[in-house]
Formats: sequence, structure tokens, C-alpha cells
Amino acid sequence: MDDNKPKAPKYADSTISEKAFKRAIIWFTLYTLLFCLGVYVAVAADMAR
Repeated sequence: MDDNKPKAPKYADSTISEKAFKRAIIWFTLYTLLFCLGVYVAVAADMAR
């Protein structure tokens, strides 16, 4: 009965390629690790005083 209802977009049909998606995940992980390392160094330097 609801044949004229618009269908939800499928994320699998996204224009981003799998290679670009994996590269984005790798860069996000790298930046997150660098951020955590920076926070750790800052806290450790502050506690050393």
C-alpha cells in the first residue's frame, strides 16, 4: 500500500571508495593516537614538577 513512499538512502551506494574509507580510518586512528600521546606527555610533564 505504501509503494509511493520514498526509500531510505543506502549507505552502500556511497560515492566514497573503500580504499579512501580505509585510508580515512587509518588517518583518524593516527591522529587520535598522537593526541592521546600528547595528552600523556603533558600530564606526565606536569606531574614531574
